[in-house]
Amino acid sequence: MDAVPIKMLGMPLVVRISERFTLLRNASLTLLFFAFSLGALAQGTDAAQYAAGEKLFKGNCASCHKPDKDLTGPAMAGARARWEGKGDIYAWVKNSSAYLKTGNPYANELFAKWNKSVMTAQALNNEEIDAVLYYADNYVPPAGPKPPIDPNPKPEASSNWPWLVVIGLLLAVVAVSLSGVKSSLTNAVREAEGQEPLPDMTTGQKLRQWAWNNKGFATIIALFVVVFITLKLWDAAWVIGVYGGDEVEHYKPEQPINFPHSLHAGKVEAGNLAIDCQYCHSSAAKSKHAGIPTTNVCMNCHTAVSEGRSPEGTAEIQKIYAAAGWDPAALKYTGKIEPVKWVKVHNLPDHAYFNHSQHVNVGQLECQECHGPIDEKMDVAEQWAPLTMGWCIDCHNTKDVKMAGNGYYDEIMARLEETDMGHSELKKYLEDDKISVRELGGWECAKCHY
Repeated sequence: MDAVPIKMLGMPLVVRISERFTLLRNASLTLLFFAFSLGALAQGTDAAQYAAGEKLFKGNCASCHKPDKDLTGPAMAGARARWEGKGDIYAWVKNSSAYLKTGNPYANELFAKWNKSVMTAQALNNEEIDAVLYYADNYVPPAGPKPPIDPNPKPEASSNWPWLVVIGLLLAVVAVSLSGVKSSLTNAVREAEGQEPLPDMTTGQKLRQWAWNNKGFATIIALFVVVFITLKLWDAAWVIGVYGGDEVEHYKPEQPINFPHSLHAGKVEAGNLAIDCQYCHSSAAKSKHAGIPTTNVCMNCHTAVSEGRSPEGTAEIQKIYAAAGWDPAALKYTGKIEPVKWVKVHNLPDHAYFNHSQHVNVGQLECQECHGPIDEKMDVAEQWAPLTMGWCIDCHNTKDVKMAGNGYYDEIMARLEETDMGHSELKKYLEDDKISVRELGGWECAKCHY
């Protein structure tokens, strides 16, 4: 069919088309608005039921169940569908012990499958049970928190040595070129005056001749070079065997299992777990050594937590299962264990004595005093402090002892409070109202070198 110019259609037809288009547009917008309104209303109702179910689940069910996977009890998701036509799920939730006595086959099957354990009677009505089941069926795992942004990021350290080397080489090339030009000009002048040209000399001979002719300047340069090299060697000698502090790169060995301290020990407000350090290093307050936690300690949490906040985290948890001999599918131990070969991070010399309990229990120091911001920035444990003798005695000199409420110092406090001159030999230490570790003998050699 041949195309017809628009002007030949006539105005009435154009108006009718325009009116129909307007009507269709208005109807579409109305339906779209209505659909969005219903969707928003449904979403609000669902969100309210989801939130109510989540609150009830966490308060009544979370110790034994997870919404989406088995734990001590079966996963809650799909429970209503599994019970469909097999019994009364409401009666089972409210009092499973009583419901077992009815002889329901499915209830007895669950009882046998889950190690003959039953739920504690739940004081929930049918509507509350519906909310819990709705939450489980529509459960969405929470997204992991984004890593905190450092408000004051430190600029990356840059070294000027490459530029200095380049500039030095350029100056050397310029000096050699100018020396050659000077020699050529000197020989040209001598030739014009009828003299013999200067004999050719090697670079070493030229340098020696220049130094001889400029003894004062050459001596200053030689002294500068000697002092510079001596200082560099001295600084290098001071950090031999030092693996922490501001002057060297921190020792951060790769571990067989990547354990992010910042996630486990970090603050809750930053989206982390805030586990106390002594939960894993339980001997820090009781023994010389802080101790390395066994995989049994890890499994206290990871029998229930089988997924990390990233695929890499989930893979690391699988390494814990392999080490502990745990079968996450069957929820039982296999007996096949693989000891974890952790790499020691902090290693003091054999002649240096250090007691964790003395510092943690008696000195009441926080772990971060020596181990740095391990709960904030360390995904991999590293040696933060230099652990040198100077670093230790400086701490003993400046650190105040917490005497109040510390039973370890009861005898010292009693002696300090004596008014008799014969028993006030420690009174002088209270002149500034503070007592440092040094004033209690923290600088005595035998305290650390026995």
